[in-house]
Amino acid sequence: MNGQKILQTQNNNEWETIGTIKKVDEGIKPGVYNIYLAKTPVDKKQYEGQIIHVDKDNAVFYQQVNKEYIVHQLNAVEGKPVAGKDVAITYDGEKATLIPIDTFKNKRTLKI
Repeated sequence: MNGQKILQTQNNNEWETIGTIKKVDEGIKPGVYNIYLAKTPVDKKQYEGQIIHVDKDNAVFYQQVNKEYIVHQLNAVEGKPVAGKDVAITYDGEKATLIPIDTFKNKRTLKI
């Protein structure tokens, strides 16, 4: 993907590029992210993973949690989501709390 981000949508059984082609956000690995498969969050559950895309036009952002994608509403979250950052999002009713995760603390090391 040569460091570029392309957003596409399916229209009449054909993929159509929407928006502009932009430089990918720092921290996001190259690849294809099927965010159209994103699920809505469940109350009283915590989601830990990387923010893949922030869609300000539709007031949502997408988070990759393991191999699944979760779509969150921007107005429901306290804090500002940033694409490429690892976060934990916890829901309490309609409100959610966004907590940054330090990736270096979560990595395991092996001493020789």
